[in-house]
Amino acid sequence: MTRNRNLKRRVRLRAAKTGESYTSARRQLIPDEPPASKFEAQRPSDYLLRAAASPAGRTYKTLAIEQLAIDPANTILDLGCGTGGELDPLLRALGPAGSLIGVDADEEALRAARDRFEDPRLKLIVGDAHTLALDDGSVDRAYVDRTAQHLTAPATVLSELRRILRPDGRVVLAEPDWQTLVIDSPEPELAETYRRFVIEEVIRNPRIGSELPRLVQHAGLQLDTVIPVTATYTDPIEGDRIFGFARVTRRAVAAGYLDPDQADRWLGYLGGGPFFASLTVFITVATRIC
Repeated sequence: MTRNRNLKRRVRLRAAKTGESYTSARRQLIPDEPPASKFEAQRPSDYLLRAAASPAGRTYKTLAIEQLAIDPANTILDLGCGTGGELDPLLRALGPAGSLIGVDADEEALRAARDRFEDPRLKLIVGDAHTLALDDGSVDRAYVDRTAQHLTAPATVLSELRRILRPDGRVVLAEPDWQTLVIDSPEPELAETYRRFVIEEVIRNPRIGSELPRLVQHAGLQLDTVIPVTATYTDPIEGDRIFGFARVTRRAVAAGYLDPDQADRWLGYLGGGPFFASLTVFITVATRIC
């Protein structure tokens, strides 16, 4: 206890003498204490698979795949399949006569998926979601999971999905609306600045979750239902595995949204006390009528 009081006194004296903030002065006096070192510095290579296997990921993905109402003989498209986080449940829903097509622009991700799956019903294709190399009316079900948020032109992709769907074919899209991101902090302005940075700079289509009900109808599809699923996090490590707090905060500093002292305080709050965060994913279900 005495040691802690002496340290605080030294930090205050240095801050008063140099004009530094308390956080900066403390970092100078204890240079080997990295702020919020419990958070991952880099995005791991298994990020997508890990997110799919998380409790929050399993919850909404299970519900979304249920909404596909798969017939064992269906042909299914998994658009933006990546490393294959959803390929296994989709294949399990199919019978011997069914088929699954995975399309992704990332050849390396598809290579990882090929290493994980050897199934004659599965075909993995490197391709652009905006110009699908599939015939008109060739697919019964289309599944899009956290892909539309990154697309250059979501409306174009929805038109492509309508083209390749058979009459009465169904598309299910599971996408977050990053406006719903909530992270508790003793300094709410830091949380709001962080959220604003994510919306303005990190995600190409941050509001896509709530925009899709309108966009699917503009594409000529019938909107069937929209199901919100809110994931909550009370463990900062679990939250970091989804949100990447340290690396996103580092980018926010580089972009001028946060200064270094604010970033240190922000990460310190996230990693050093009670934690709460939430984000809502909207599952949009639509059908091609004719």
